[in-house]
Order: sequence, then structure tokens, then C-alpha cells
Amino acid sequence: MGSTTKALVGVGGTVRGKLAGLRLRRPAHLLKLDRRREELDLRLASRGRRHGSGDPRRHCLEPRPLSSSSTTPATTSSKSEAGAAADGPSSSQPFARIEVPHPVLALGKFNALHLGHKELLYQASRFGSPCLLTFSGMAAVLQWEPLPPLTAERDRARVYADWQADMHGGARPFEITVPFRQVRHLQPEDFVKVMVFEMGAKGMVCGENYRFGYRACGDADLLRELGQKHGATVKVVDLVTTTTEEGEEEEEQGAAAISSSKIRSLIAEGRLGGVSTMLGRKYRLLADVRGGGAAARDGDGGAVSLRKDSFLNMVPGPGTYRVGLPSTDAEAILRVGEGQETVALETGGGDEADLLLGDAAAEGLLAIDFL
Repeated sequence: MGSTTKALVGVGGTVRGKLAGLRLRRPAHLLKLDRRREELDLRLASRGRRHGSGDPRRHCLEPRPLSSSSTTPATTSSKSEAGAAADGPSSSQPFARIEVPHPVLALGKFNALHLGHKELLYQASRFGSPCLLTFSGMAAVLQWEPLPPLTAERDRARVYADWQADMHGGARPFEITVPFRQVRHLQPEDFVKVMVFEMGAKGMVCGENYRFGYRACGDADLLRELGQKHGATVKVVDLVTTTTEEGEEEEEQGAAAISSSKIRSLIAEGRLGGVSTMLGRKYRLLADVRGGGAAARDGDGGAVSLRKDSFLNMVPGPGTYRVGLPSTDAEAILRVGEGQETVALETGGGDEADLLLGDAAAEGLLAIDFL
């Protein structure tokens, strides 16, 4: 309901201001919507009683209400806010209106950009513009131990461009970022209201194991019900399956899931074949070589030394790996030692190493694909 209408019409169609005291007959379609909402409220209350509480969101402790000023559209939030560590809600700040036609939000945690995330975006593309909703600053707000990304921030656009060909009608995927501190304390229904009425989402897509709201007290079933209540289409996607290195089919659930945490474990163990299977592409390391000493020739041969702290995403565990170098279209060997500050990249010779370093210096980045 728009702000002008909200100022004039109250519950049951009572008009305020100059027409105070008069009653308007509520249109039939609004009465039907009222009945749907009442039925949903009864179902939610019934669900809560089955779990021993009159409120199905009983695990949402200390909820913070939405500020009335948060209905004002705003520009899209910048990822530069990722370092903000404020622990309180910022619902007084407006949320950005999504400026694409008929936006449909893919919901989840999108660190690795794996095949499960691609499926969510594909399903979103079937009935609108596919938009992946991410949150900045989550680790800082929750005081988690900082972990390197699985897909480098500067590599995400490449992944989305590759995925576009597989979207319905070739739809272009978009990434929408909201500061986590703005949504941390929102109840599940308040979060849905933000997406629908403030951000302008026409629908949402999630996996069947999706959790949302304060302290993750909402689930996919509740999202479906709240979407129906507030006029947004909700698609719950079945869990994806993959094949392990041993050839056994695993269901995307628990420890066997195609998940960012599973992929992180495989990278740490040096099992890059399993990582590539779950990503649907080769795992790519990206190094920022603009700083002095980030990359250098190691002797007169074809070896290049790279500082570990120059990499923008997670370096695999100790081991020897066959890799590809996209900038020179050549193969090389990457050696990662235990507890060492550098890794060794062994190219085909001195000339090839010089060419690689020259291209990296020009671009400021060095890409390494695990074969």
C-alpha cells in the first residue's frame, strides 16, 4: 500500500481526515486477501502450538521491529561496507530498490558460487530477472574468524557471465548486496516485507534447507507461506545431487551437501577434482601482484615465487598441483609447502616465466586454474 493511501485509509476501510466517521465498503478482492491472511495467521499459530508455543518464531529472541522510515527507496548498498562491525540493527536506514525489471531473488549463502547456487539463479530466471541476494559484513558483525573467500570477489563477474548462457532466455544474473547489520535482527516476516515492499522483489527462490530471519528461525515452508501472504511468488528448489570422486552419488544435505563449507574442506585437503565437480568449473586462484614482491622470478629457471598473502581467495593445502595459466594459455606446476609464506609456480622455462610476470604486471592480477 502506498504512503498516500496508508495516510488516509485505516483498518476496515475507515477514512481519516475530513471524511472521519464515514465507512467505505471494502472491495471484494481486498476482502478475499484479508481472508487469505487470516487463514495464514491461523496456520502459523497452529504450527506454533504443535511445537509447544503459540508463536512459531519462538526461537527469535529479542526481535527488533522495522523502522517506519525504512520504506524509502535508496541506492544499492556498496560492498565497501563489508568492514562495518556495528552489532545493532540499522533498520532505520533505507533499503535499496532493485532497479531491474521484475526482480526475483535467489536466497542463500553464496561464498563459493557452486552448482547449487547456479540452480537457484536458473529457477529465478524462469519467472523474472535473476538476482542473487548477498550480505556484506556478516563475519565482522557476528565476530567470526575471518576466512578467505572461495571465489575471489574480483572473479565473481566472470562466473556470472559464464552462467548467463545457461539462464532461461539468456537472462543476465545480477548480484544485490545488503549490509548484514541492517537485517540481522529482522523477524522472518519483516525480512520478507523488506524484500517485497522495499526492494521490489516479485518473487524468491531458495533451497529446501534454507533458513532465514533472526537466529535462522524461519524455514522454506514459512517463506512460501509469507510469500503467498504478501503477494510474492516463492519457488523452493529440490536439493542438488553430485558424484563423489569414488563415483558414489551424494545428496546435497548435511556433510555430503554441495555447500561452501564442504568445498572449503576439500580445498584444504587438496582434493581439487571434487571441488571442480561441485563448482561446475575449474577452481581458480587469483593473486593481486601489484604490491612489491608479490610475484618474482625464483632463480634463473622458470620458477616464480608468489606470496600467499597476495592471493584473493583460499590457497589449497600442501601438495603439488597441475595448473593452467589463462594469461599465457600454458600449463605449470604449483607447489604449496607446509607453513611456508610463498608458493612456487614452475613454468616451462625462463622466457615463459618472464611472459607470465609481464602479463600479470600489466593486468595487476595472476589467475591460476587447477586442472
